[in-house]
Amino acid sequence: MIFHIVKRELYDHLSSLRFALTTLLILILMIVNAVTFLGEYKQRMGKYRGKVAWSRNELKSRCSSLYRLVLKGPGHLDKKPSPLAFCADGGEKVLLGEVHGNTAGRTRRWQGGDTSYKFTEIWGLIYPPNHDLLFISEAIPRDRSIMPEFIKIDWGFVVAALLSFMGILFTFDSISGEQERGTLRLMLANSISRNEVICGKFLGAFFTIVIPFLIGTIVSLSIIHLSEAVRFNGSHWVRLGFIVCVALIYTSIFILLGLLASSRVKESSTSLAILLLIWTIWVVLMPNALGSLGNRLQTRPTPKEFMVQVQDSREDLQTRYFVRIKEPPRREIPATIATALGAEYVNKDAELRDRLRANYLFAELRQIQTARSLTRISPAAIVQYAFEALAGTGLPRHLDFLSQTRQYAKQFRQFLINTDRSDPESPHAVGIPEGTSQKSVNFDAVPKFEDHHRFSADFNAAIVDLLLLIMFLLVLLVGTFLSFLRTEIG
Repeated sequence: MIFHIVKRELYDHLSSLRFALTTLLILILMIVNAVTFLGEYKQRMGKYRGKVAWSRNELKSRCSSLYRLVLKGPGHLDKKPSPLAFCADGGEKVLLGEVHGNTAGRTRRWQGGDTSYKFTEIWGLIYPPNHDLLFISEAIPRDRSIMPEFIKIDWGFVVAALLSFMGILFTFDSISGEQERGTLRLMLANSISRNEVICGKFLGAFFTIVIPFLIGTIVSLSIIHLSEAVRFNGSHWVRLGFIVCVALIYTSIFILLGLLASSRVKESSTSLAILLLIWTIWVVLMPNALGSLGNRLQTRPTPKEFMVQVQDSREDLQTRYFVRIKEPPRREIPATIATALGAEYVNKDAELRDRLRANYLFAELRQIQTARSLTRISPAAIVQYAFEALAGTGLPRHLDFLSQTRQYAKQFRQFLINTDRSDPESPHAVGIPEGTSQKSVNFDAVPKFEDHHRFSADFNAAIVDLLLLIMFLLVLLVGTFLSFLRTEIG
């Protein structure tokens, strides 16, 4: 009997004007999404390749001596654009596209009687996108946020806003409409259980929405794949499969919500009004309102406070080391005490700068994470975050990129130490010219940074959102069945 109910529901839905209009709208949005993405992706990849090539050339020019490599480092570390950004943009314009390397070479003067010496800063990571010594300024907005803003036309927008609306559009009168027409009593008078009725209506609405969505998905992927601008590998197809599954789970949530509301009221107009109110709150208001609230619950230092903290910490470190240095560093083997202390100082200074900058950056990211945690009350926000993680965009991808840059920085510094140790003519006090090897470095042996989209990291970031969506689905599933079982048939 479920088959007959599903067949009837499909016939009613597929022959309706609302189905034709929503199908046309999904197709238009998916085509616009694909065409827009191709233009942006080509531009992003062109910039990325150009930046990588420039950084490699800079790195090669710095291999003339090991000390120059210690001083200037590998340059900037760039984030690779995601080929699945058409699924979820993830606020890439707000997040950093690269991690800068400190190549300013600012100096700190040591004074000892009539003699002096300038200690030059060595390479370190600078996270935010500006070239100031302290890497931040008042120009950087305090409330940087990547809350889901449904402006960008991507799959996240289509699913979060449109499919959820279709879910309530095709179910608001599923039970109440049958009650008004008196057909529900006739249906249950036959050998049909209530469970079969609710399952049939759910499957009918589900297939009605899935058909245009899958058609739009196939059209979008065909345009992107046939353009040959994007090459999908096995990992990308797996990601896309998970994204489609998430979209179907999310759609099911709103279908069940529509059936639940329709079973609790006797008039379809009342059911529609309730569902539109819930949709507005869940999809539109909650992600934005709670995101703004979350940004204010988690505080972080202001740029001026951070500048003072950095300056005080560096001056304290300088005082502790400079008081122990009695003479200028000299190039001798083994390294003199002054040379060893000087090298230790510039390395500690680089570590201090890196640690303070990282702490400030992660305080800012914690602020964003707090806001995102609050917005997970809304299924629309959850599906957006799941899409971002699986597509390799947004905050999870950005955190993975930062992790890769920090791992690379450790690898690069270890390479410098090992290379210096292999030079018998070096005092082995890496960090200042008097203690570092002056020999040239083989460019091919130098570690190069390459950003990778790691499926394991992205999938782990999406697990929480997947579980939350499944929890929403199960709660509404149980609630809908119990509600319909207790519904009095007039």
